[in-house]
Amino acid sequence: MLAIYLGVAIIAAGFVALLVVIVLAVGLVTHPIRTLALVFHKLAALAAGLALIAWFWTDHTKPDFVPCFWGSIGVIVASIIIRAFAEWILKRPTRAERRAMKRAAAQIYDRVDVYAGIGRR
Repeated sequence: MLAIYLGVAIIAAGFVALLVVIVLAVGLVTHPIRTLALVFHKLAALAAGLALIAWFWTDHTKPDFVPCFWGSIGVIVASIIIRAFAEWILKRPTRAERRAMKRAAAQIYDRVDVYAGIGRR
């Protein structure tokens, strides 16, 4: 019975990995900068989590604790910086969205307000 459960879990993990590869391939073709920012965002989070686990996992009484501590702190700080930059890239409007905002602003500015008689025309 355990073999069946493991087989189903392995097949499901393979299917999810295949979907991730397809999504990344499509994302890299359509929005390469945003896709790379998203990948770095996730990898930085994973690195920070692993550094935190490594720091707690290390025996604090051994002399090699100090390099592990500073290494973990360095990885966590670097991942925070990477995540902040990636978040800035992801939250920034795309070129198409900026064009649409300009077009919408121009339409609002050029329209005639029928009720108040206010407008450029």
